[in-house]
Amino acid sequence: MFLIFLTLFCLIILLFSIFLYNPKISKKNFFLTFLSISFSALLIYFFKGNKEAFFFENLVNEEINKLTDDPKGLAEINPQKIIFFLESKLEENPLDLEGWKLLARTCFLTGYPQKAEVHYTEALKHFPSNESLIYEYAVLKKNTDKFQGALTLLKKVNVKKTKNKELIYLYFNLLKETANFIDLNKAMIELESNNNISSSEKKKILERVRLN
Repeated sequence: MFLIFLTLFCLIILLFSIFLYNPKISKKNFFLTFLSISFSALLIYFFKGNKEAFFFENLVNEEINKLTDDPKGLAEINPQKIIFFLESKLEENPLDLEGWKLLARTCFLTGYPQKAEVHYTEALKHFPSNESLIYEYAVLKKNTDKFQGALTLLKKVNVKKTKNKELIYLYFNLLKETANFIDLNKAMIELESNNNISSSEKKKILERVRLN
């Protein structure tokens, strides 16, 4: 970022100096103008500007890395810094599933549900079948009163094969709340043929749905 700024800074001053004094006519005046403007601008920025802006990413990375041995210290750090840190890390490695989850959760818990949705959506592009990711995103949708969006996500999961009991309960409960009784009955029948969940657990799920 600093190199980009420096390049633009020099280019702007160069063009302005050419505008004032054509180097073909007076090289001396051109160079004096270029140097004086450059020196003045740097001097002003040194005393008035925000020098940390150019090294913000490095400063955040350093601050968070220091806290890796002290997890309690994370509670004291600005959540915006954690979000920035995770976003930059995920740009480098978009296949970090836990990183996507932590980023989306942090956005939601700090009052940015729309930003959390953006990150969950991006995460699903890399992990389209991950049930824990689908479940978390569906919970977010439900908590923001987007029931149909939550159901669209949950329908991606195979009720006959999944081991995620909470996901099944959420799916069934949403079908009940939105009066999708035909789909609910169909899903309950599919659950019966799920060999990855015990009969007692199936019974608990159905009882919870009926009592809710």
